Amino acid sequence: MRVTLTTPHDLAFADLSLDLPKREAICKNKRIVVKSTSFRLLTLLVSNGDHIVSRESIFKGVWGFHFDPGTKRIEVQLYYLRKVLRLLDSTTVIETHRGKGLRLYEAAK
Repeated sequence: MRVTLTTPHDLAFADLSLDLPKREAICKNKRIVVKSTSFRLLTLLVSNGDHIVSRESIFKGVWGFHFDPGTKRIEVQLYYLRKVLRLLDSTTVIETHRGKGLRLYEAAK
């Protein structure tokens, strides 16, 4: 799946668009303002399209430090982001690849 830059301030993957300045996730004319840390994670995933993003890269990109194997920070953000995607009725899914990382894909509807 291709990532598109719809305007200088927007990113898109499948039916999901991100308004970067407003920190909004947009799908099917629905908009949700996303919490700051969660939005950084979602932006990182959308920027990488359907490629797997390692947990180490997520820690560096979202929190600015190296991976800590004992923390559940990513899982907490994933719970919230998956809820946002469900509320938007988006076909975009965050998939966990055990031992590798996370990636986005578009589910069939």
